[in-house]
Amino acid sequence: MAATRILTDECIAGIVREVGLDAIMDEVIGCLADSFAEHEPDVVQTIARSGFRYIKPDLGLIEWMPAMVAGSKVAIKTVGYHPSNPVERNAPSVLAATALYDTADGRLLALCDASLLTAIRTGAASAVVTDVLAVDGPITLGMIGCGAQAVTQIHAVSRVRPIERVLAYDADDLVAATLGTRLAGAGLDIPLHIVDGAARVVADADVLCTATSVDPEAGPVFRDGPHRPGVHVNAVGADLPGKFELPRELLDRSVIVPDHREQCLAEGESQRLDSVAIGPDMCEVVRHRDRFVELRDRPTVFDSTGWALEDLVAADVALAHAERLGRGLSIDLQPHPRDPYNPYESLRS
Repeated sequence: MAATRILTDECIAGIVREVGLDAIMDEVIGCLADSFAEHEPDVVQTIARSGFRYIKPDLGLIEWMPAMVAGSKVAIKTVGYHPSNPVERNAPSVLAATALYDTADGRLLALCDASLLTAIRTGAASAVVTDVLAVDGPITLGMIGCGAQAVTQIHAVSRVRPIERVLAYDADDLVAATLGTRLAGAGLDIPLHIVDGAARVVADADVLCTATSVDPEAGPVFRDGPHRPGVHVNAVGADLPGKFELPRELLDRSVIVPDHREQCLAEGESQRLDSVAIGPDMCEVVRHRDRFVELRDRPTVFDSTGWALEDLVAADVALAHAERLGRGLSIDLQPHPRDPYNPYESLRS
């Protein structure tokens, strides 16, 4: 049995620095688009995420997100979401790790930090759907929620549409004030306007992204109001039962595109809708993009709860570069016994 490759956060960061942030984002966008268009549920099987949700010591959750490529490998991402982390612990609100297993023998192929990969793949998924459903040409991008995910949402959308300006709002003025510095650190030279209310963001956006840490039952994060007729919304903040960002009235007049239908009905924007009110899923939209570009004159909502297939793709991208560049640590994490029937063999000196 071969060794297990370990990719720490610094290993992932080193790969991104060497390959280039734009190049990695473009690669993940392209790989996701191909995976969605070619998705066959019998070949790539996923299960709606599950896990533990709690309110003590703080509101949080730890969930697992499994995906299997039949006859090849299983990827299981374990992700923790703790919205108090940035303020209370100076830590990201999302921390994750992905384990890949060989379905031939059950061997642990790799274990990699997935915190940065989760942010990149979430932005990349929005970009894939935006590329199909958003108006052509230069756009105004609206951003409600200026935390960590705002950076990757703006970056990813900029790879599929030229952005003339970003209008951004956050309930926390201090978080909003640092968004420009974080975008500049990502090499994004886009005019940024921090506004004092969500209504203007919604009214002027061609593409609207919502990525907030609103508490369950505290939404929506903006009131229904005027918006552009063909606005496309990437709603990425709903990830708990009772947590939602968009006003129901906007949902009712929009075409809703879920990433994972079962998941979205449980904890996405779609949890407030009957299943018959939900439109085509992400894979269908990408697979038949020529048919769905006709929706660009209508409001559309990408209900993005995060799909395990996205984590498998992101991990594959990172591991391919790690192997090519010789990054990461290969260790004998699991047994290589002479006698596979003796569980105590490793206890011998």
